[in-house]
Amino acid sequence: MNELFSALAAQIQSAQNILLLCHISPDGDTCGSALALRRALVSLDKKVAVCCEQPVPQIYRTLCGAGSVVVPDALRGQTFDLALSVDVSDEERMGTCAPLFHAAKYTAQIDHHGTNPGYAQLNLIRSPLSATGVLAAELIDALSVAFDREIAECLYVAVATDTGNFKQANTDVESLSLAARCVQYGFDVAAICRRVFDLRPACQIRLFAAALSSLEISCGGALATLAVSAEDFARCGASPEYTEGIVNLAFNIEGVRIAAFLSQRENKIKVSLRSTAPYDVAAVAARFGGGGHTLAAGCTLDTTLDQAREAITAACRMALCEQGETWTDS
Repeated sequence: MNELFSALAAQIQSAQNILLLCHISPDGDTCGSALALRRALVSLDKKVAVCCEQPVPQIYRTLCGAGSVVVPDALRGQTFDLALSVDVSDEERMGTCAPLFHAAKYTAQIDHHGTNPGYAQLNLIRSPLSATGVLAAELIDALSVAFDREIAECLYVAVATDTGNFKQANTDVESLSLAARCVQYGFDVAAICRRVFDLRPACQIRLFAAALSSLEISCGGALATLAVSAEDFARCGASPEYTEGIVNLAFNIEGVRIAAFLSQRENKIKVSLRSTAPYDVAAVAARFGGGGHTLAAGCTLDTTLDQAREAITAACRMALCEQGETWTDS
């Protein structure tokens, strides 16, 4: 792993134009990690672009550099010395950024998803690991760039969001150590946590209500599913970025071992999955071409919402059965 960090640092040092690429439906880890790296690379006098198919979600827009993130069309025709994807578990999750990535003279990635197939020329993947933010911090250290308040805040958001504010099973020594290191730089932790984890616009609360109205609990209480349709988005005045956290409404029900949240995005259904050990939702997601972590994964289905819910429910039931679960309800 140290050799990979050294090799990636050397590629960065030799590059002049660098593209940092976030995944579709950007979350705190991809945004925070990429923006921390952006600030570090700018300090090395690199020309840096950060690209994502969708805008940075509102709750992360106060992070340093968030306003500089562009959509792929803004970079059309450009070729970069180095393209570095950040927390992007497979090529499909690049979305429309993929052509920019593949057009670069050299490609690399940093990621913490165990299902990552290693699609770049240099693949710095560590799993299990709480967040890609940990790898971003180690890369910044490998570049001999000192942390500052802005880098620290970005990295704190990266590890805090991917660990559910340090309360999920993936919370590890690395995430807690990095968080403690970041806090030393004096940003307002309480304000960050309130903005990222607590404050919600009214349209998002209405979307939460729509999701809860769809709640189905089965398998003797072990499986809970939620869904929102395109009509729900329109009625609530909410965009897809406001689905973040909805899966936890199902997952936090007492007795639930696997939770699934389905949201309709144009003609596709995006699925978020959560589980408690030993139930492997990465394997469930893989059945539909997705992936992720053992306890947190996702996939996309090209079907109707009802058909997707039926298929995901059946796959989750199978995952429960494989671990010896039995129940009497249908």
